[in-house]
Amino acid sequence: MERNLLVIDIGNTNVVCGIYTDSIDEHKSTPTLVNTWRMASLKIRTSDEYYVLIKNLTADLKIDYICVSSVVPSIGKTIEHMIQKYFEAPYLFVDGNTDLDIKYLVPNPIFIGSDLIVNAYSAWKKYQRNCIICDFGTATTVQLVGDDGCFYGTIIMPGMITGANGLFKNAALLSNIQIESPTVLLGTNTRDSLLSGLIKGHAYAVDGFIENLINEFNHIENIQIIATGGISNLIAEHSKYLDHIDKTLTLDGLSLIINKLLVTKSD
Repeated sequence: MERNLLVIDIGNTNVVCGIYTDSIDEHKSTPTLVNTWRMASLKIRTSDEYYVLIKNLTADLKIDYICVSSVVPSIGKTIEHMIQKYFEAPYLFVDGNTDLDIKYLVPNPIFIGSDLIVNAYSAWKKYQRNCIICDFGTATTVQLVGDDGCFYGTIIMPGMITGANGLFKNAALLSNIQIESPTVLLGTNTRDSLLSGLIKGHAYAVDGFIENLINEFNHIENIQIIATGGISNLIAEHSKYLDHIDKTLTLDGLSLIINKLLVTKSD
């Protein structure tokens, strides 16, 4: 017998969903990812419209549990209304008050983004090592999580695509280009110059943060560097520190949270 888990990560640019199966077997401790898909984060969509999109992609599976991470409150409310209206399944929205046994260095972790919390929990449980997590999305975040579940903190900078769009919008002579891996450091035309600056520049900036974190927290050893997010492969090509890419880190974290907080309570 298997349970079907629906996980939803609501970001500023995309809503990413995943379906996991979780075998009711004491010898199998982690859910299995079956399918993922993404859709644009549109605030104008109704709960009914989100349901049609999600239902079409779940292939009419009976959903047993749902876990959501959201950094867009208005879409989060719409998704919650959709869950309440259409799914007869226990659900959970992750935030700083979710009981994940994470150790925070701030008195009120409710102000920490739920995506950061999910990534921290996922890295802690999946790798069981000290981890620096670099998430490349609308914003680029760099966070340090201890092998004891300590959430040391986060760096937030504009994402590469976000920065590129701002540049294209405000610099009249710089036209929009297709984002792909640069082949040279010094460009001899606008396209190559932009690609070098955008992608290599972003990789070098993240490398600088990682290097300084390693130096400042030199008492923390055996650190795993993890890259996640839509363009993580592209940035990792030009980084000397991004040695492991985990595209499903956030979704995996949501599935692990279901196992910890929803499945355990119902068994």
